Amino acid sequence: MSEISIIIPAHNSEETIENCINSILLATKNVVSEIIVVDDNSTDNTSKIVNNFKEIKLIKLKINSGAGAARNDGADLAKYKILCFVDSDIMIAKDSIQILLSRLIKDTDTGAVLATQRVVNLNKTDWTSNFVCLKSCYGFESTQTEIEFSVCCSEFCVISKELFNKAGKWITLRNAGGEEFDMGLKINNLNKKNIKLKSASYEAHYQSLYKRFINIVDRTEKYLPIFLKKKKFDDLGTFATFNQAFSSLITSFYILLTMLIIILNKTYIITSLLIVLFVIQLIIEFRFLVFSKKYFGIKMMFFSIFGIQIINLGIFFGFIYFIINKINVFKK
Repeated sequence: MSEISIIIPAHNSEETIENCINSILLATKNVVSEIIVVDDNSTDNTSKIVNNFKEIKLIKLKINSGAGAARNDGADLAKYKILCFVDSDIMIAKDSIQILLSRLIKDTDTGAVLATQRVVNLNKTDWTSNFVCLKSCYGFESTQTEIEFSVCCSEFCVISKELFNKAGKWITLRNAGGEEFDMGLKINNLNKKNIKLKSASYEAHYQSLYKRFINIVDRTEKYLPIFLKKKKFDDLGTFATFNQAFSSLITSFYILLTMLIIILNKTYIITSLLIVLFVIQLIIEFRFLVFSKKYFGIKMMFFSIFGIQIINLGIFFGFIYFIINKINVFKK
């Protein structure tokens, strides 16, 4: 029987951590395991809730260092040879850990095995989070059993401790997000594959569109150095595809052309260009819009046209943020 250490990074997770742990306990009834929660200097009741579970090992960090650092701290203390990383805002399906484990040991070419998110939003208080759910889940509908993926999805994955250490662990970034792109690249550089399974799944508590916008600005600034290192976009199912970048470029042109209307007063010509760009963007995003209608209805499909612009603005501002930081580095 396989043995596994399950590591949960948590920061101010009082609303989701209990359900997350309960889902893991249910999924590990037939698995020899330990569960380690790394409280990344929470200021809420996260640790208090975790302490209610006597079988959970709790690590409390004195400084908020980000999810990557928290995962690394948990991995350092893990006693088993296989690691499973689970984010504190998800609920995993009953048999998912066993399914991931079985696939990991199937061959020697596999580096990490990743679960697939179901199109289910556990956030019932913010309607805009349904759009974030759609954007996060889009891209895997046609997957029958598994796909090779460019990213190592940090929210729910398994990897051997040996390979994890050999890859150099999770990159330590401020806040959360971005580590998965770096780890995916490092695993590929070791001639190993990231395999994403359809049969292992989870449901997540998604952010509001506003919070995701702020998050995207930060993640884009952190992602660009990784993009420049590997010199290619990531697979469908991430926020880092060619189509996403092209759609973001169109949104930035909207801003530029709107400014030109105000400055040059060439309303007819520039408005015509705006319409052409909008049609091109609709073509690029057509499959996603159909996807959004399928799961959340026609109202969400129309809202998604607006939501796409917000996400694209986040990417645009993240790019500007990256350029400003680079300029400041050169000045120093």
